[in-house]
Amino acid sequence: MGLRSVSPIYLMSGPSFSLLKQISELRTSYWALVLPRLVACISSLLIDFSVVQLCDLFSLQSSFVLIILASSYTMFTYLSRPFSNSLETAIFSLLLVLVVKVVKNIHRIEAQKILEEMEELENDRYERITLEEFRKREKTKPMGDRMSKYKDGNDGNVFLIGVVAAVGVFIRPTFAVFSFVPIIWLLGVAVVSGDRPISYLFLMVCGAVIPSAVFILTDTVYYSDMTVLDILAEFRQCVVTPGDVAECWEGFFSLFTVAPWNFLKYNTDPANVSLHGRHPHYTHLLVNVPLLLGPLVVYILRALYRVCLGDSPPNTTTLLCFLTAPILLLSLVPHQEPRFLLPVLPLGILLCAPSINRTKHKGLLITLWGAFNLACLLFYGFLHQGGVIPLVSYIQKNLHGGNSLFTDKDKFFFYHTYMPPRSLLLSNSSLEQIIDLQGSSVQILAESVKSRKGCCSYLAVPGTLLDMVTQQNIRYDVINTFPLHLSMEDPPPYAVIRELWNEWMKKSSINKLSNAFSLFFLKIKS
Repeated sequence: MGLRSVSPIYLMSGPSFSLLKQISELRTSYWALVLPRLVACISSLLIDFSVVQLCDLFSLQSSFVLIILASSYTMFTYLSRPFSNSLETAIFSLLLVLVVKVVKNIHRIEAQKILEEMEELENDRYERITLEEFRKREKTKPMGDRMSKYKDGNDGNVFLIGVVAAVGVFIRPTFAVFSFVPIIWLLGVAVVSGDRPISYLFLMVCGAVIPSAVFILTDTVYYSDMTVLDILAEFRQCVVTPGDVAECWEGFFSLFTVAPWNFLKYNTDPANVSLHGRHPHYTHLLVNVPLLLGPLVVYILRALYRVCLGDSPPNTTTLLCFLTAPILLLSLVPHQEPRFLLPVLPLGILLCAPSINRTKHKGLLITLWGAFNLACLLFYGFLHQGGVIPLVSYIQKNLHGGNSLFTDKDKFFFYHTYMPPRSLLLSNSSLEQIIDLQGSSVQILAESVKSRKGCCSYLAVPGTLLDMVTQQNIRYDVINTFPLHLSMEDPPPYAVIRELWNEWMKKSSINKLSNAFSLFFLKIKS
């Protein structure tokens, strides 16, 4: 069962690994890490482009907004890495540009209509009628005459909105949550202005059908043993079958892999959610939003307060609705991580940056913003789970070659770390060799490393859990240590930090702290 569409994944990482296959000199874990990140970094420029476009549409000063956006640590940590959330953010930013362009065009045409109606009324010398009577008379004219007179040119952009929305949903199904309010806003404006809302909805559906069909067909071929010719043969069979037509078509449609639907079914199963971790429903609001936006949260709360008082500009209200609605909806999901909210980052900056630029405390706020992002950059960019990639690179360098330390039969267990990137191993056997124990119990850890026969077992474990491994009578040799590694699930004990604070000159205290902030690579003795 395919939970993720393969096409966006190939778009982010496929060209890089194809290049590695062609150029043997680049076939190292370093380039396997850097090249996909370079693609992600280039794709993040779409966010900058979209923010500039939105600033023009909302009449904001783009230069200062871009400075705030570029100085956000998320641009260096999350959005420059080939996460599906990064691509989702870029595509959502593009969707916002298209939606706002259509709405602004509708407002422009509406204002043009009113202006021309008033001019015609003033020039009418033979009869005196009210504006409402004039509009009723205009509605009796043929639709073609009226539409040709006010050609809005929105059809192309509306069609593209459908295309972009479908692509976004197949990148991450949560894209539907982010795009829901902007699209409803567009349709609502079209209804109020009488500007063909049914036609807009039809164009969006038509635009969504084409990429959806391509993604579904690609995923079906990838996740099954079928080819396109096999699918066409099944289709022909259902067309010409003289038997139970309904059963035949039901079987035909069951052949297809619809990744967003599979993703939804998987994540609505409580047992599956428990595997990834459950969080309180307030985690997004009280933890993840402040982690992403830092001091800007104060301005968001201030804008929300002004909206509640009815003292807020229309643009501010619109951006605030786009920002808060997906956060509240995603707060209903029990598994919550900061990266799930990345698409709201440009909205938060667009909402807050103009206020910062106008305030008399601008210098102080910029200093706070810079200090916050510098601290988060050092933490998330270097310290948090910082030993995992160097350790996998170490394995890759010593797995191939004449003087290699490891063989293709060895097993590498990762315990209480984030998912190790198997692609950096550059080995066809990486799925079998790298075993991710995630946050399993220590009993499962002991059983796993002791049950392997006929091969060497190695264990990657945070230094804070080293004593726990020893207590399970697991005998080991330390192969290497990788410093600057911190797991927030297993932070350094308070006693170690207090000891270092009281006796910071003692070498023993410094060694304890160094071990607590390191990832240990152990060889398990039989």
